[in-house]
Formats: sequence, C-alpha cells, structure tokens
Amino acid sequence: MAGTINSIPWTICLPHIVRRMRNIKNNALLFWVSSKLALSLPRQYKRKQPMAELRMLSVSFDTHLLPWQLPQFRGAIAEKVGLEHEWFHNHDNENGGFHQRYPLIQYKIDGHQKQLRPMLLCMQAGVEEAHRYFSQPDWTLRIGGQDHTMRIARLNVQQHHLRVTDKPQTYRIHHWKPFNPENYQHFRNLRGIAEQFTFLESLLTSHILAFATGVGWQLDERFQIKITELVQREWVDYKGLKVLAFTLDFEGNVGLPGGVGLGKGASMGYGVVRGAK
Repeated sequence: MAGTINSIPWTICLPHIVRRMRNIKNNALLFWVSSKLALSLPRQYKRKQPMAELRMLSVSFDTHLLPWQLPQFRGAIAEKVGLEHEWFHNHDNENGGFHQRYPLIQYKIDGHQKQLRPMLLCMQAGVEEAHRYFSQPDWTLRIGGQDHTMRIARLNVQQHHLRVTDKPQTYRIHHWKPFNPENYQHFRNLRGIAEQFTFLESLLTSHILAFATGVGWQLDERFQIKITELVQREWVDYKGLKVLAFTLDFEGNVGLPGGVGLGKGASMGYGVVRGAK
C-alpha cells in the first residue's frame, strides 16, 4: 500500500514524476520506478530506533547549474512549494532564525558523467515532503534571473540499512565545514598535527551523531572514527564569510549512506560523504 502524507497518497504524485522522466523506453522501467517508490515510502517515520532504515529519494534535473548557485536553487524550490513548508528552507517561520535540526531535504550538484546538474536529496520525512514540488503542474524554476525547465535526468530511490559494522568502512568527505567560531579558535590553538586530527575526529563524530539523531537512528553501540588522509584544506565563501573546509579520507565502523551531508552547510552541498575509492 502506498504511503500518504496529509491524506495524499504517493500514487497520486508518482505519475507527475514518471511522466517527466527522460529516456523511458518500456513499461518494465516504469514498473521498476513504481515498485521502488512503493517499497520505499510506506512506513511511518519514527524517531530513535536502535537500528534504522534510511529512506532516500534523489532526483537530478536535466539543466546546468554551478555550485555557487545552490542557494538560488533552494530559494526557487522553496518559493515554488510555499515558504510555509519549512523542511525546504529550514527557517523557523514562527520564532525567526533557523531550526537547529539535521536537514532532511538537501540541495546538491550531481557531477555524474562530468555534468553539473542540480539535485534534490530527500530523506525520511523529507521523502514525503517532496510531493509538494513534484505534484506541481509546472516544475519551471527561476534561478538567478533565468527560467529553467526542470526535467528529470536521474531518479534513484533506495533504503539504506544504518548500522554499526564489525569492520571499519572507508569514506571520503568533501568540502566539510566542521567549525563554529568557538571550536575554530580552539583548533587554531592546537600546536601539533596529531592534536588537530584528534580534534577533527571528535567533530566528525559529533556530526555523524547529529545525522543519526536527525534521521531517527539511536546509536546504542560505540563507534570510532579515524582520519587517514587530509586531501585538501581550503577557504570557501559561505554566507559572505571565508570559512575553512576540508576534504579528507576517514574510516569508521559505521555504515553511512553515500551522498548525505555532514557538518555546517550540509543542506547546501557541503560535507558530502562518499565511499572512498
């Protein structure tokens, strides 16, 4: 049975998605997409489970966008669905400021086949929220003063089993922004590389725990994170400021899904985790 949100079944929204998919050549692929969505969306979202299944929907659009345009992409999506739907922009409409929570809707650049396509990544409750855009009769977005026709280039639905693993898993995290002003000052005061790595490992662990809390995964077992290589250290522009970001390899006995964001700016393409090559 298809899942529902506000009494709207996902089977109503599905045709809006499938109808716009490109290069669908037979009914078998249509059935595959339909069955994937039906399997992934029915369960009610619950918080703090000892073991959790992470539901993920990623949609890449057949248009070109540069990474610095992601805030404009997010703004256009939020305007299209209505600013009252706060998961799309994470502003607290009632109290002002921002929600202090892990973002379940994230905006990224899909670099598949060296293309730069805007992508939506929706997780858990964010999967249900996605219908607010995909059920719109017109998907056109105005980004940076230009209208973009948003046809689907790639769509993927999956469930990821979140778990603590017996053996360490290897990952690379891209453009990870670990610091707030206080812990950046602490990092600057550390003298040795080993001390800095230890501190970064503690911050990365806390960001993984924040992700786990946000998606309803109660980590009852201990896990360990070890940075194995610092690939790049760079200053990036973020909200009008220069902030320090890292691309690095790490290993840990925890099963993380590829594509999720960790740390500051996780909703805007920073801190993206991939399996190390």
